[in-house]
Amino acid sequence: MFGSQFVDAVDRQADLAPDRDVFFNSADEHLTYAQLRERSNALAVWLDDPAHVVAGAPVILYGHKAPHMLVGILACAKSGHPYVPIDTVYPADRVSNIIEQVGETLVIDTSVGVIDWESLPGGAPRVVRVAELDDIYQRPVTSKQVADLPGKTPDDTFYLLFTSGSTGAPKGVEVSSECVDGFLEWMDQDYAFPEEGPRVWFNRAAYSFDLSVSDLVNGPAHGDTCFALEEEAEASLARTFEALGKSGMTDWVSTPSFLDQCLADASFDANLLPRLRRMLFVGETLRPSTVREAKRRFPQVHVYNGYGPTESTDFVSLCEITDDMLVDDKPLPIGYAMPGVKLVVLDPQTLEPKPTGEAGELFIVGHTVAKGYWGRPDLTEAAFRSCPPQVAKGRKSYRTGDEVTLSPSGLYYFHGRLDLQIKLHGYRIELGDIESCLCALPLVQAACVIPVWRDGQIHHLCACVVAADEATEQGLALTRQIKAQVRDSLPTYMIPRSFKYLDVMPLNQNGKADRKALAALIGA
Repeated sequence: MFGSQFVDAVDRQADLAPDRDVFFNSADEHLTYAQLRERSNALAVWLDDPAHVVAGAPVILYGHKAPHMLVGILACAKSGHPYVPIDTVYPADRVSNIIEQVGETLVIDTSVGVIDWESLPGGAPRVVRVAELDDIYQRPVTSKQVADLPGKTPDDTFYLLFTSGSTGAPKGVEVSSECVDGFLEWMDQDYAFPEEGPRVWFNRAAYSFDLSVSDLVNGPAHGDTCFALEEEAEASLARTFEALGKSGMTDWVSTPSFLDQCLADASFDANLLPRLRRMLFVGETLRPSTVREAKRRFPQVHVYNGYGPTESTDFVSLCEITDDMLVDDKPLPIGYAMPGVKLVVLDPQTLEPKPTGEAGELFIVGHTVAKGYWGRPDLTEAAFRSCPPQVAKGRKSYRTGDEVTLSPSGLYYFHGRLDLQIKLHGYRIELGDIESCLCALPLVQAACVIPVWRDGQIHHLCACVVAADEATEQGLALTRQIKAQVRDSLPTYMIPRSFKYLDVMPLNQNGKADRKALAALIGA
């Protein structure tokens, strides 16, 4: 009906289980399947009016874990608009930059007074607030108006996710409707279990983080329920556990770091989540010790590890972590390649295939690969057009910059980044992005950001800084000043935890900051 398997599957649930919750959160806000269909249809018809927004233009959904966000996602798909999620954690400068890149558009603000749109550096956009949304939901919509909605073709952009960029500005990844539908089909095959009744999925990740696609696509398409933590419940682990205990959760989806935080409390076990049956992880390295402890606390749980950059619709590989994979502390596999997707390991310099068992750079080829970067043909050419023709064979491809190994059994193992892009607590971050923002401050003459490793994973970021002459403070006082200023440009998770001050920046033979020397200096 709407040209998207995902959207059509969600809409059908309104006939099968109209009164079942498709979403609820810790603030006790609920959304049923019938409400989702009715409200998304009304909003889609409103969005389809060119007087409100240009046809096919991206629509920004601003907020955290409100039911309006899910309504907005469905409404954008039905009306032929890509949705652009921006979480409330983003500072005003970054929000303004994304709006500027998207161009003339509409912002649907599902929060309540979190941001002052009138004071944005780039000027105030057209904003629809919650009160106006409620009014739009109440407007009568005919079946003909719904039938005439444009929906999606397979190549249409379904969503734009803005990730960290090396130039100091975020870059938007264009993910097509074909990518979303292909992901749904694959998860139906590789993550299928006997019918147990409706599941409750943990909708943990912010919608601006690609991990959220896992539960948002799989849950609603199958008549399940998504449960989310609102900001008040996220304020402390005690409040988080109280909310989790009331959720009835069956399927846990998060980064390993969040699970580690929960496992630090002895009360996090099967007594808290008695219905939990599956744990699904992606976004950063999953350690054997974490899985062992999770299985000890939740003996009934199946644990899955997956891999996939934003540029390829969340997952391109997945496998269950079995007990025989945990007999020692060797790295865990990131899974088998999904059907219809080719994962190729090439030499990063020669682009020649690497033999099985040898490490190389991972290239992704197939229908889950995104269309490219919004408005950046230069970046698109470098990342999406560099796969050798004899490997791509006319199909979409993406150069990941990740070092992996393919085992004889078909399992892939991740070894780290080949460039300066890292994953920290599940967020993909380009160190150059942070460095550009630091160097733009009048207090900073030069800066280099170094990841500090602990127990085989990145623990935090350290900024090695040469202070400018304008910096009158030193040590901790200067750090406070820099952090206060950089908050205007960077999300909290990208601000370095520690700072090391230098008289001069050590350089390598190429005249660039000597990262190896700096890592040794700070004990990273």
